[in-house]
Amino acid sequence: MKRILSLLLSIVAVVGIGLVLPVTAEEDVLTSTESYITTESVTETLTTEPTTEPTTEPTTEPTTEPTTELTTQPVVALAGAPTLKSLSNANGGLVLKWTAAKNAKSYRVYRCATGEKGWTFIGKTTGYSYADKNVKSGVTYKYTVRSVNEAGHGGYDKKGITIVRLSSPDNIKYANGKDSVKVTWASVKGATGYRVYRQNPGQTNWTYIKTVKPCQYIDKNVTNGTQYRYTVKATYSKFYSGHYSDGKFLKYIATPVTQNVITYPDKLVFNWGSVKGVSFYRVYRRGVGEGWTRLADVKGTTYTDKTVKKGQKYRYTVKAFSGSFTSGYDSEGVLLKYMGVNGQNVYGKNAKYQRPGTINNPTVIKIDEDKWNLTVVNSGYRIPSDYEPDLVYVCGSGERLDRDVAVQYEKMYKAAAKEGVYLTPCSGYRSYSLQERNYNRKVQYYKNQGYTTAQAKVKAATIIMPPGSSEHNLGYAMDIVCVDEWFEDTKEFKWLQKNAANYGFIMRYPKDKQHITKVTYEPWHWRYVGVDAAKAMKSSGLTLEEYMGVKQ
Repeated sequence: MKRILSLLLSIVAVVGIGLVLPVTAEEDVLTSTESYITTESVTETLTTEPTTEPTTEPTTEPTTEPTTELTTQPVVALAGAPTLKSLSNANGGLVLKWTAAKNAKSYRVYRCATGEKGWTFIGKTTGYSYADKNVKSGVTYKYTVRSVNEAGHGGYDKKGITIVRLSSPDNIKYANGKDSVKVTWASVKGATGYRVYRQNPGQTNWTYIKTVKPCQYIDKNVTNGTQYRYTVKATYSKFYSGHYSDGKFLKYIATPVTQNVITYPDKLVFNWGSVKGVSFYRVYRRGVGEGWTRLADVKGTTYTDKTVKKGQKYRYTVKAFSGSFTSGYDSEGVLLKYMGVNGQNVYGKNAKYQRPGTINNPTVIKIDEDKWNLTVVNSGYRIPSDYEPDLVYVCGSGERLDRDVAVQYEKMYKAAAKEGVYLTPCSGYRSYSLQERNYNRKVQYYKNQGYTTAQAKVKAATIIMPPGSSEHNLGYAMDIVCVDEWFEDTKEFKWLQKNAANYGFIMRYPKDKQHITKVTYEPWHWRYVGVDAAKAMKSSGLTLEEYMGVKQ
């Protein structure tokens, strides 16, 4: 029996030697190869030895034990490499996605940031995406994913996928401005630009508007009474940030146009254009060296100020309100020096002139010294017959212009000459009497063709302005090179179209605005309005009448 027990112990020792466990690689280190030891079958032949003992009655005992059968466990294959699908910026960080790998049970995510060497393990998951919140805006990150199963660590994409982290622009604000909505936001580190989006009530998707570099956007494509909501994405090359979409809607309210002030001995009356859908208006005043002061809330479009002092300068403006929404305001407003007299009319920069005249009964205007360069003269608005500008000769020619206008014309002439373009003065200032003779001759011409006197005056005014209605009478305009339509085909005309606004000049009577100006197309006639106004009119395509709100 003792010999049998000894044999059994020997068998157990042999089996123990034959069982070997698999060894896995270090978990936190990515390597390109891994080695594993698998189990092998161990077969042993077990035999018995004689067990006879001297006895009186010999008996036999079994001399063999059941042989233990050893079987090998199936070998598990390593999982394949996941396919990296996408890496994108989100509001809280970066989101990595991949497709499932064959035989994978879970996945380990690794990252390498700018300046780092080698992969760093950052997390594991059984899903197919991972959100990394421990990232900084402006830093470039590279990611990869490794599959894992019972056999150990599987394959991974050695190249990885790269992105520049861009935080979502926050602190997005928008407010009504003058004829626009102004959108602003906080800058994002690493961003080279920003994509602006807008959403109207009822829309589920955002509409892309424009990509800008500064942290603001002025939206001029807005309609009074309509609500809008905005959001922004930061950009760098081909990468975009996430965006916040929980902002409130803003109702755009058009800015009231400050029109004019009429003065009286003890007060002045300020008025403005109405805005559709508003509940009331708020009036503001600003004195020299002062900020805007709120005067009153009114429901109409007129305010009477009885607190003015003679000899003091005042500027007025107004805001419109609709519920909790407010419009922007005209920072230019209307400016005047109150003299305490009856009938002192002062017009705002974008005001609508009152009492437009006609050719036969024009309105005689006074030139506003603060905005002389924006004076509008046409068939309905004329300067007095005794008006005499301060004139000087220009460019060594026999033509004259208002002294301040001449300075700008000479600058423009010299700039063009450096490029081989010569803006030869053809016809500048004309006296009231000369304009009258020219106009009357044209009236007579049409009367000879059978037109009545009234009809002839209207017809003549489309070609030669009545006396006092011509910009030549002001000394603000110059006919350049010639007086013919072929001028539009010259290099001089092309130079003026490109550069004249930089010196304060506009083509006063464009071809597509004859219904506004009431004057035929004159590519040779260039009028001084000031650099800011000229650039504004060039970019907007407005004529002087439209820019100043003047109707004929």
